[in-house]
Amino acid sequence: MMRFKATVQYDGSMFKGWQKQPSGRCVQTEIESVLTRINKVPIHISGSGRTDAGVHALGQVFHFDNVVNMDEKQLFRALNTLLPDDIKISEIQSVDSNFHARFDVVSKTYEYQLNMGTYNLFERNYVYQYNEPLDLQAMHDAMKSFVGTHDFTSFNATGLDEIKNQVRTITDFDLIVTGDHLRFVITGDGFLRYMVRMIVATCVACGSGKCDAEEITQMLKAVDKNSVSYNIDACGLYLKKVNYK
Repeated sequence: MMRFKATVQYDGSMFKGWQKQPSGRCVQTEIESVLTRINKVPIHISGSGRTDAGVHALGQVFHFDNVVNMDEKQLFRALNTLLPDDIKISEIQSVDSNFHARFDVVSKTYEYQLNMGTYNLFERNYVYQYNEPLDLQAMHDAMKSFVGTHDFTSFNATGLDEIKNQVRTITDFDLIVTGDHLRFVITGDGFLRYMVRMIVATCVACGSGKCDAEEITQMLKAVDKNSVSYNIDACGLYLKKVNYK
């Protein structure tokens, strides 16, 4: 038996999320089904974390213990041959048996894509369409409020009974502008449910004049699940990269 670390890309449009559920199509279920078929015994995979329904991945990571004697190239080829078209393994490597895709994570990078220009029908599942003008400087100012170590209780939907300590550190938060296309790129040591989407939505609200950086500071200080009402669709969100020790 050998442990492998795999990096996977997927189009989240037709999935109910990463984690397997009693009903509905999930990325974890699809991958485990293929690995079980290859090994002829049940295989469980552990991901770096969950992604919600409709969220995409450019660099999700998972590990698994393979029973059949295969090297990286053989597994890479077998997985990509058998997986559906909306899931693709981009890299696979053998790792130490102590490696854990979730517990060894140092940081993650997410990207959120937004279009302020002409609506593109073929991007509807991949880029969020926003039809109002946005003040880029106001958004930059808002983004600065999130960088650093904060209690993000106000900016996520994870219950305090589930995770009591909701302090997280955002190390980088950039806005890349290409014409009418915006890309919010955020890196941190961990993200809670809806956290990236709520942060981006709040920055967009600042860009449209609905709030400002000072209000964000007050929202953070409130440490209150009811203090932030902004959220944004899953379609524009991508798990871009997972970094390890």
